[in-house]
Amino acid sequence: MKRRDLALQYFPDKTLVEAVRTLRRWIDNCPQLTEELRKLNPNFKCQKDLTIRQVRLIMDYLGDP
Repeated sequence: MKRRDLALQYFPDKTLVEAVRTLRRWIDNCPQLTEELRKLNPNFKCQKDLTIRQVRLIMDYLGDP
């Protein structure tokens, strides 16, 4: 899944850019989630395509979109 698609699921009323930025801020504000995502992929911040495992992890910490 593309990061932008997940962001739009969480924030459907925002523009694409705003949704991605907001999702990034939410992830950054959750240090445990950030650490878990970095364990899966050290370059997570540069990654555009998310694995199913990463999406599930994000949803576990942030809740369903």
